[in-house]
Amino acid sequence: MSESIYSLIPQPVPVPQKDPLYISKHPGSKPPTFSTFGLTGTSKPGYTNVAGGGTGAEGHHTYKKPFATMGKDGNIVAPADILKKKTGGGGGAHAAALGLSQQTGSFLYTDSRQPKLPTKEELKQVRSASIAVKKAEPKNFITSNAVENILAVPKRDPEPVDWLKKPHFGEVPPYLKAIQSEIAQEYEYIKSMQESDVGGAPPGMKLLPDEERLMLVEQLKTKWQDVNKAYQGSSVLSLASLDTIGKVKRKEMYEAQLAQLEKDIEKLSKKQVYVAADY
Repeated sequence: MSESIYSLIPQPVPVPQKDPLYISKHPGSKPPTFSTFGLTGTSKPGYTNVAGGGTGAEGHHTYKKPFATMGKDGNIVAPADILKKKTGGGGGAHAAALGLSQQTGSFLYTDSRQPKLPTKEELKQVRSASIAVKKAEPKNFITSNAVENILAVPKRDPEPVDWLKKPHFGEVPPYLKAIQSEIAQEYEYIKSMQESDVGGAPPGMKLLPDEERLMLVEQLKTKWQDVNKAYQGSSVLSLASLDTIGKVKRKEMYEAQLAQLEKDIEKLSKKQVYVAADY
């Protein structure tokens, strides 16, 4: 396209043409064909408007609810016969339907009445009282405070306490003495229990002397070192070397011996060890 000065002139914008409005041949008040709208209140699903008929619901239960309307079936009072204005003091259409006698006269409230308005005389008295209060001389707080302070009794400082004259000064407090006596009694009780345990060995048993007990502990420790040295020097520590059943059994044997020696050392390390009387 060649350039031209006429291209600078703005061209009119064409008006868009609207398509004709679509109007369906089916009325809009009916649901679509095989619709499931409005089919609540049932456990069996269904559909309506088959072939555009708009009548019935094929494969659908009827809408049944015992109280879907105004109250239960056979209600004495019809929904239109509600209690209306000035129909009675507690009966109305319901009492008329039951054949009851209606109350006459208007209902009178006794407990929820509003207080009466004040009379003119009462208003005059209130107004005169308020004027008298306004005309009264205002209180001079400076003068009244000065008078109160002048007439007030001066406060006395508390007498100083001489702590040197306090009872039990320089002595152990009585409550600490009581605690010390309780602790001493507990120590005496524990000591007596230990002495009774030493002298009262179980029947058929005797207390192992400390020299013999310490000697057994040293022997067990020496044996534990020998077994551990043999265990460390063998080729059964790594899992890769356990290629035969003999090595596995040897490893288990060493570990069982070390565990048993440790248990024996722990038992003999106690302060009191009882053994058989014929030991």
